[in-house]
Amino acid sequence: MVELAEPAKRTHDAFVLQVSAASALSAEKLDRMLECCHALLFDPVPPSEVPDIMKGDQAAEEIFNALLGCRNALQMARNGDFSYKIDFKGFLGGALKALQANLNHVAWLTRRVADGDLDQRMDFMGDFSDSFNSMVEQLTFTLDELKRKQAALESLAEDLRQEVEVRKKTEERLLAEEERWTLAVQCSRDGIWEVDLENEKPPYYSPRLAELTGIRPENAPPIQEWPKLFHPDDAAVLQLFQSFFSDNPPPPSFELDHKLLCGDGVYRWFLTRGIVLKNPVTQKSTRIIGVTADIQDRKEREEFFSHRATHDALTDLPNRLLFDDYLKSSVEFAKRNGSHLAVIMIDLDKFKDVNDTLGHHAGDVLLVEIANRMQKSIRESDMVSRFGGDEFAMILAFGKNEWQSITKALNRTMASLKKPVQIEGKEVTISASFGISICPEDGDKPKQLMLLADEALYHAKSVGRNACAFWKPNKRYNVVRFAERTK
Repeated sequence: MVELAEPAKRTHDAFVLQVSAASALSAEKLDRMLECCHALLFDPVPPSEVPDIMKGDQAAEEIFNALLGCRNALQMARNGDFSYKIDFKGFLGGALKALQANLNHVAWLTRRVADGDLDQRMDFMGDFSDSFNSMVEQLTFTLDELKRKQAALESLAEDLRQEVEVRKKTEERLLAEEERWTLAVQCSRDGIWEVDLENEKPPYYSPRLAELTGIRPENAPPIQEWPKLFHPDDAAVLQLFQSFFSDNPPPPSFELDHKLLCGDGVYRWFLTRGIVLKNPVTQKSTRIIGVTADIQDRKEREEFFSHRATHDALTDLPNRLLFDDYLKSSVEFAKRNGSHLAVIMIDLDKFKDVNDTLGHHAGDVLLVEIANRMQKSIRESDMVSRFGGDEFAMILAFGKNEWQSITKALNRTMASLKKPVQIEGKEVTISASFGISICPEDGDKPKQLMLLADEALYHAKSVGRNACAFWKPNKRYNVVRFAERTK
């Protein structure tokens, strides 16, 4: 007889009781039926139909079919298939159907939750329902957290997208500005430069600046040595340069004319405009950007026209305009320092005869020579001027006790005039008449001094020319006659 395990023994006892109640079977037949039920419950591959030994016994067949239906239902449920059919009635069938309904409901709830319906809850399976509901609530919390993070990520993504767009536009704008800058540098007739005062970077010089100055960038001195290139007389540019490295803040922008020592060793005039960039916190100068233009030709034209405006076109002596300015400043100087001043009006004697006999060209040659001789006969502090025609004027400065210096200057002038002048192979000689007034003895007003000198000149000419007349009150002129000219 087969020895049964404890679970099988309990099944055997129940089976024996049920079968015994239905029919009277032999012990051997009962054991064989029990073996079939045991195999149905525990063997990996159970019998698929009622064994012959159970056929004809209704109670045994019902037990076998119930056990087989339970096994099939459990097998299908284990594989997630809750569509098994329960063909038998009673408690076991009802329990399996109730379990089937609950499992189908659990599967439906799970699918709903899986589809995103987190409002579903379970209340029919005790602790399992509590665990299920807790899981759904945790999923709800997690999903909400994920949604918040997703919203934050989407906002960040939008910010990044906008930043990328801004950077793209900025890069496009910078590229366009760089192209415009490059074209401006290439097309500009002026030189462009930039200096970084914070970092020890070499200054930037455009190719055009190198052309204008004759100084190649690799040969340019560091910024600290730039003063060597400035003209010593250009105090404004030197002061501006020093402000870049001092505690005194430089102006935010500047424009000035200055001279620069070029690569050929010659000073040339330039116009430089620039702006100074500062650190917004420390207010220290950080960068300087400037444009430099060659104005040498302009300066030469200005100097030419300025010279022409104040000098005689024929003799290049100072004209009446410059003479008046110099006389005014000389009178003021004499007043402040207690010195003296002689104003001398000069006419060439019988100059008209030269023009009439030799022509105006000869007269011009004579005037130029006379002007050169008179210019050489005076000191640097004095002035000789041509007013026009054969009219000249002098300003001689001297101290209180230097009256003899006037006579010396006049003698030098007359000595130079005595020498003949060769004009187109002909020898020409000429004399001159002088009228003199003294500041402050005769007056201390420029116009007054010139009027008195004119009166004295008129008197010198009236007494026979080739003479010098000092103005005196009441027409008591002091006349000095010069010796006749000699060859």
